[in-house]
Amino acid sequence: MCENNAMANQTARYGLPFDPWESEGAIVKGAVKEVIEASKKYLDKPLKSISVLDVGSGHGEYSTEMSKFFGSVTGIEPFKDVYRVAVGKMNKGKNLKFFNSKIEDFKSKTKFDLVTHFTVFEHMSTPEKGFDRIFSLLNKNGIIYLTAPNKYWLFEQHYGLPFLSWLPLPIANKYLELAKGKKSYEDCSYSRGYEGMKAFFDQYNCHYEFILPFDEDGAYIGCGKNQLGFTFIKKLGLKLIRLNPFFWNFSKGFIMIIRKNN
Repeated sequence: MCENNAMANQTARYGLPFDPWESEGAIVKGAVKEVIEASKKYLDKPLKSISVLDVGSGHGEYSTEMSKFFGSVTGIEPFKDVYRVAVGKMNKGKNLKFFNSKIEDFKSKTKFDLVTHFTVFEHMSTPEKGFDRIFSLLNKNGIIYLTAPNKYWLFEQHYGLPFLSWLPLPIANKYLELAKGKKSYEDCSYSRGYEGMKAFFDQYNCHYEFILPFDEDGAYIGCGKNQLGFTFIKKLGLKLIRLNPFFWNFSKGFIMIIRKNN
C-alpha cells in the first residue's frame, strides 16, 4: 500500500507484514475496546444505537470487530485488492458493509455518530478534502476517533527506520530503497507532529483533544512493541504527558477525539 496497488494485498500493508487473522486477538480487539470506552465517555447513546464509519478500513478486521458491539458499521477502503479481502473473507453480519471508495468520493445519505480513523492520516495526500467529507458525514454531536503516528518519533512506524519520516521525500525515498528495497515512501509520508495536528484541526469548526489510552497496560500504541525498552518508554511517556501536554511533542503517536461544533 505504500508503493502501489500491487502491495495492497493480504500479506502486506503499509510496508509491514500483516495478517488480519493473527493480529485480531491482540491489536484489533485492544483498539476496539478503546473505541468502546471512548464512545461511552463522549457519546450519549447506547452502543447498539451508534452508527460507525471506519475510514481506511483495510482488510476489514477493525470494522468486523466493531460490528459485534455497535449498531451498524460501514467500512470505506480505497484499495480494491484490500477491499476484496474484507468482502470475501470477513464474517460479515447484517450490520456491516464495505465500500471501495476514497472517503472524499464516498456518497451517502446516512450520517454517522462515530468515525474511526486508525492510522490513516499519514497516508492522506490531501487530508483537507478527506476531512471536509468526514465532517459532513457526522451526526450532530458525533465524534471522530483518530489515531496517528508522530512524524518526529525517532523510528518511523511503518518501516522501522530511524529518522525516515523526518527527511525530505527525495532523500527518504533513497534511504528506503537502500535499506528496504522499496522505491517510494510517498504514500506513508504525510504524518505530522503535535503542533502540526493541532494546526490542521484548527482549520475546522470543531473541538478536539488528545487523550491517553483508557487501558494503558493493554492498549497497543503504535508499531514496534518489541523495540528495546518499549514498556519503560511508554510508561515514562504517559507520566510526562500527564504532567504537561508539551510532552505530546515526543509521543510515539496520538489518540484524538474530535467533535464538530454544531
